[in-house]
Amino acid sequence: MTVFRRVTALAVSFLPLLFAPAFADSEVLWKIVHDKCVVQTAPCLSVNTAEHYAILKDLRGIAQVLLIPTDKITGIESAALLDPATHNFFADAWSEHGDVDARLPRAVPRDGLSLAVNAQQARSQNQLHIHVDCLSAEAQAALKADADHIGTDWAPLPDTVAGHQFTALRVKGETLGDFNPFLALAKTLKDPAKEMGDHNLVVVGANFADGPGFIVLTDVARPSMGGEDVQDHSCTIMH
Repeated sequence: MTVFRRVTALAVSFLPLLFAPAFADSEVLWKIVHDKCVVQTAPCLSVNTAEHYAILKDLRGIAQVLLIPTDKITGIESAALLDPATHNFFADAWSEHGDVDARLPRAVPRDGLSLAVNAQQARSQNQLHIHVDCLSAEAQAALKADADHIGTDWAPLPDTVAGHQFTALRVKGETLGDFNPFLALAKTLKDPAKEMGDHNLVVVGANFADGPGFIVLTDVARPSMGGEDVQDHSCTIMH
């Protein structure tokens, strides 16, 4: 069997699991990464053993990939994410956006790429995963209009984005570097251990008047409203 056929067969073997109802198996992503990817890479696109994560093509969308830790980290509520020694998975996710670009006619513009983590109540899987994909056209336009009014301290955005009333801050730089969005959010909370899980967390590339950077967004999740709402898995902005 060729390598391509083996990878295809492995991916297809997980189709029933990934398309099953959300309540059917909340450990599917963990099983894929732990039982398959760390052993033989496939069906993941890559495994970074040094940084403890894998990249998996999501079955939804034309270009969406997921960054998934290879250690057991249930989600945004995990105490591991409050440990400064834990890898900066958002920075890693941004560095892997070439896997999204490779599935599109051209590279996604900086202000069209987003990284999203859903709150505990707004997700179906109990393994941390960062959605890396195109921003929706509506979200892109709203954030572009507000970009130069966003400061380095958390403040509410003047406009809703994808139905969310986000609080936002700006980060300067081509990459996130040492800025860890999980830790930045935790600093705003009275009891991070109890409150982190209530929050969606999103990072979007930005082109500010004074140079490249990022817009970081968070809100307390409402029923069925996750950070992923800002994304468009059909990548309409690239058409």
